[in-house]
Amino acid sequence: MTRENDTPLVKEQLKRRIESLCAKLLPDGRRQGRLWVAHNPVTADYKQSAEFKVALNRDTGAWKDWRTGEKGDVIGLIQYLHNCDFREALDWARDFLGMRNMSSDQRRRLQVEARQAQEDAEARAAEDLLKRMRQAEKLWERGFQDGAGSAAEAYARRYFAARNVPLDEIPNRDRQTFRFSPAEEYWKRAQFRYENGRSVKVQKGPEYPVILSAMRLATGQIAAVHMTFLDPLGPRKLPVLKEEDENAKLMRGPSAGAVVRISHGPEGEPPETAQKAYPLIMGEGIETTASAAIAAPEARAWAAGSLANMLSAPIWLPCVSSIVLLRDHFKHHTTEKQFLQVCEAMERSGKPWTAIDSHVGNDFNDLIQEE
Repeated sequence: MTRENDTPLVKEQLKRRIESLCAKLLPDGRRQGRLWVAHNPVTADYKQSAEFKVALNRDTGAWKDWRTGEKGDVIGLIQYLHNCDFREALDWARDFLGMRNMSSDQRRRLQVEARQAQEDAEARAAEDLLKRMRQAEKLWERGFQDGAGSAAEAYARRYFAARNVPLDEIPNRDRQTFRFSPAEEYWKRAQFRYENGRSVKVQKGPEYPVILSAMRLATGQIAAVHMTFLDPLGPRKLPVLKEEDENAKLMRGPSAGAVVRISHGPEGEPPETAQKAYPLIMGEGIETTASAAIAAPEARAWAAGSLANMLSAPIWLPCVSSIVLLRDHFKHHTTEKQFLQVCEAMERSGKPWTAIDSHVGNDFNDLIQEE
């Protein structure tokens, strides 16, 4: 095999040794779940939180600096951190892997092994995706149904009312979106230790009341669950420690391509059975999207959960005639850049679209609370 056509082999071998590669290139980082998390040595952001993240499985080697927006694949990781071109990155990778002095026979054997490893990895990834979707659906099914009159639902309704979005005031609300649980684990406060390169949970996190929101694909299948953890002492979001990278809103399952369906517009039908096209209102958060749904009953309303999920939302469905994006008041350049990417995706859809923002507070829920 010549060097000119060994790029796929080099990439595959780098992925097989991804944790060693990260330790070499980003020695100040550490494994956190399925990610290697470090500071960015290029921008020297050591006085800020570590936001440079490399995937250690599934999309192995994919990386992104969530502060600058820079991202790429496993070869791009070397290019970025060594400030070199593609050919120089390949040469460095060959040295790292010990491939430079391999014989032709050794390279052929390595290629066969790499091909088999890639096939095995793709099969595992597909199996893992289905497993995570099943786990998300089981989590949602554990909750009490919307309308069952449970204590967990009553508490959640108090929370929504406190945010000035009473559930019963949402026109054509999807009754198969929300479920309610009196206690689910807040895994951000679980205790872990690392053994042989793996993270092992040694103590579960505490349990809190939670709103479980189904994140459905275009087919209606639950792919993930959005979880809003509530303070047991009052109808508000769970107080969290920002310095510990905590968030009261978490997601379980593969959320790409899935959305939280809040309302269905005048027809009252979900996308998979809809016969008519109506405008779509889409925002990040559930409360801000619900606020807009109350104000605009003529439209469908979906919450994407994140800007990244907005990029893959099924806006191509025939039940969507046009799109209104709810723009939060972003506090960081990175999120501004991500929102511009979402706008570009809306433009590529070929459907009429616009973006609006609230003139009060951070989002439309702040506006409705002010009013």
